[in-house]
Amino acid sequence: MSDDEHEGTSELHLEPVRFIARVDAVLRLGAMMLGAGASSARVRAVMSRTAVALGIDRLDIRVGMTEIVVTARRAGLYRTRVAEVRPAVDAMKITALKRLSHDVTTETTVEQLQQRLDDIAAAGPRYPLLVRALAAGAACAAFAVLLNGGWADAVAVGVAATLGQLIRMMLMRSGLNEFLVVFLAAVASLVSFLGGTALLDLLGAPSSAHDTVLTAAVLFLVPGFPLVTGALDLARLDLAAGINRVVYAALVLLATGTAVWSVAAIVRASATATAAPLMDEPLLTAARLVAGFVGVLGFALLFSTPFAVAATAAAIGTVANAGRLLLTDAHVEAGVAAVAAALAVGLIASLVSDPLRAARVTLTVPAVLIMVPGAATYQAIAATIEGDTLAAVQQGFEAVFVVVALAAGLTVARVLTEREWNRAR
Repeated sequence: MSDDEHEGTSELHLEPVRFIARVDAVLRLGAMMLGAGASSARVRAVMSRTAVALGIDRLDIRVGMTEIVVTARRAGLYRTRVAEVRPAVDAMKITALKRLSHDVTTETTVEQLQQRLDDIAAAGPRYPLLVRALAAGAACAAFAVLLNGGWADAVAVGVAATLGQLIRMMLMRSGLNEFLVVFLAAVASLVSFLGGTALLDLLGAPSSAHDTVLTAAVLFLVPGFPLVTGALDLARLDLAAGINRVVYAALVLLATGTAVWSVAAIVRASATATAAPLMDEPLLTAARLVAGFVGVLGFALLFSTPFAVAATAAAIGTVANAGRLLLTDAHVEAGVAAVAAALAVGLIASLVSDPLRAARVTLTVPAVLIMVPGAATYQAIAATIEGDTLAAVQQGFEAVFVVVALAAGLTVARVLTEREWNRAR
């Protein structure tokens, strides 16, 4: 054996191999959780729970949006490790990893944990590409109904969003810049929507003003997971992760909003148009309930959420969103209605997440995503570019206040139901 090989072998024996293996397994679990789109608080929770089960005395963790730094200590030994990830929302993996963290006991070996992680990592998307694209189309069609569009508009939006999501997923596989992918997918969806509505008009299909639901065709691009988890991270004073997620979400919204303005300007459409409801009560509430359920279910399936969890999120979101719309119809401030709806979502999710063995974020994000004012955000961006300052300010402030209100409602629910949210981090 050479002197260099002998020196390397001696250094290896200075630190117990089993301790190294435990730290690496815990770090891998956290990296997979972060890569699936979980919040920083959830990543720390599963890592800490697993570390205790594996016999690690202390774990100091710093979680960002794309990286984890962890220092583990045991019996006077310590090891610091760093991992970088590229987040991509996968609710199925979040659920599977949360369940795994609860299954790990003091009897679990590192080899068994790594094998379970191998199995989760090897699992492909829960639903085929076409199913996820159709789910996005169904969700956006439901949004068209909630924006007071007619059935012809909803059909056109559904087809356009399905095509846009297909293009988005195929372009992401090519390795293109993510913001360019978002812009191109938005343009494709908007052009498809305008072509579809023109065809329906030629066929004599009944329609409302198509401009009203123009933004619904790109709502599948709303970065719901980073927006909500970023807000929750900020509430927990995870500033690094929270700011990064919110900035990333803002950039995605900006790319999409620019596409909305570009297409609207070329075809001389109005991206800021609104419309009154086409139905009276109680038919209006019934339509909103159906649209709400389809919308939440569609987004949940788009995120690869297990169907039982997705259906539960849809039921929660449907009731909460219908209540929010009733409050706004009664002239309650939009922010107050959003706080109440998000609080209800958070409290109900806390009751059903444990029986389902699901991470709460997989229930709350799809449920509140249908309440995120994506249309108002895109309209604000388009109005800003057009120089319509009044519309930009009105739509922009409405979007910001509602997002903050949703985050506040979810945060209050966490404080009321999770003990660690009552303590300083």
